[in-house]
Amino acid sequence: MDSKIGLIAQLNGVFLITILSLFLRRSLKLTALKYWTIAWLCLSFALISLRLAFDYTQLGSLLFTYYFLGEYIFGFMLIAGIRSLDSEQEMQPRTEMMIAPFLIIAVILPLLASDFNEILPIHFLIVAGFFAFAFYSARKSALRSFGWHVLHVALAMLAINFAGYFFVFTMRNAVPFANQILAYNSAVNLVLQTSLGFGMVIVLLEKVLADFQTANKRLQDAHKRLEELVHTDPLTAAFNRHAFYGFVRKGNEDGTTVAGCVGFFDIDGLKNINDCFGHSAGDAAIRVVVRSIRDIIRAEDLIYRWGGDEFFVIMVSMDAEMAETRMSRLENLLRSVKLDGVQEPMTIGVSWGFRDFTDIADLEKAISDADAEMYRRKRGRQTQSIDPANFVPTASRNIPTIDITQ
Repeated sequence: MDSKIGLIAQLNGVFLITILSLFLRRSLKLTALKYWTIAWLCLSFALISLRLAFDYTQLGSLLFTYYFLGEYIFGFMLIAGIRSLDSEQEMQPRTEMMIAPFLIIAVILPLLASDFNEILPIHFLIVAGFFAFAFYSARKSALRSFGWHVLHVALAMLAINFAGYFFVFTMRNAVPFANQILAYNSAVNLVLQTSLGFGMVIVLLEKVLADFQTANKRLQDAHKRLEELVHTDPLTAAFNRHAFYGFVRKGNEDGTTVAGCVGFFDIDGLKNINDCFGHSAGDAAIRVVVRSIRDIIRAEDLIYRWGGDEFFVIMVSMDAEMAETRMSRLENLLRSVKLDGVQEPMTIGVSWGFRDFTDIADLEKAISDADAEMYRRKRGRQTQSIDPANFVPTASRNIPTIDITQ
């Protein structure tokens, strides 16, 4: 194959990869793509300079310098792009200065011999070194995708290919068929460089997809945390009214059939605790009650803070009688508890009431009946004075109006 024709074919392939990189830069703001676009631009410039050097021999020294320099910058930027795949880090000025020795080599190399073929082995060895180091940098990357494998193999083949050119050019007068082998170097370079460009594009698209999936996962996690904040009472970590209305609305929309029982809980004399020991003690009492209720209900049961010292529980697939039996343990759990800011332990009294429901539509009546039952229980409890060792006072209460249609 004529070397000029082969070089033009190689230039066309590299030019197409360069155009593709430039178009991708408009959509993908990746550090690796920025460096690789510069690399392909420099390689295109290098091949154009080499092609012109064949026709304008009087400018050969200058054009060969441009050719060497373009290929060295290509290798340098290739490595920089690979190293930025994991961290998206820009090159530091100190790193950029590492190209300086190759600038000097590019200037001096054409002056070492009048015959271009005499200096090509040195150039091929340097380029092989760039590809070998790029191969090593790719191995250190955390990526192990399909695109990475294509890129990795292409870099290995390019390093071997240019190292082979070094030996063939060095021994071209002694090795038979050396000139025939070198006649196809542009075609081989085109295939390998196209494979390299193909691997780069796949790696970039895979990275964008991975970044999108990571961002989407973070967004989902943030949305989940936001939902928890919106539907969770900050003091007790129990669900709040918003969560309950969402439960009812979702059940109505899905047509879900749910049966079980509902219950109301009210802390007896919370106002007196606040008055005697401060609101921090009252908040501690609320947290203790919620924690105790959680200890005696099942993992699938739902507990809501209805407001103030009132709590609402939905126990699916459990009747009120069984729930009442479970609640008998509550008084033992709340006997002689230690509250923050209170020196002596105290017993906290809780009133409750349960009613069965057979469907989401029955919740309103079940809630009302459970609320009334809890109020009757509360009125029936014996009134006690404030005693740090046995604190179970009863306070007057207004029954809230419940509207589950909100």
